[in-house]
Amino acid sequence: MIETTYRIIQQDDGGFAVEIVRVGALPQTAAGFATEDDVKAWIAQDKRLSDGSDPFRSAAGRKWRDG
Repeated sequence: MIETTYRIIQQDDGGFAVEIVRVGALPQTAAGFATEDDVKAWIAQDKRLSDGSDPFRSAAGRKWRDG
């Protein structure tokens, strides 16, 4: 599993963004969230996808990516 950290940022316009840092990758920022709850929901989904617990990802796809 890839270690990922998330930092919620309130923007000057009142909206929200999240900084995503994954080990071995450049930091990324996802912006355009209206509320902090929207950001938290997005983070939860990103964690599910990263952990491979998404029911739409096949075991074969995970095996292929893992080696």
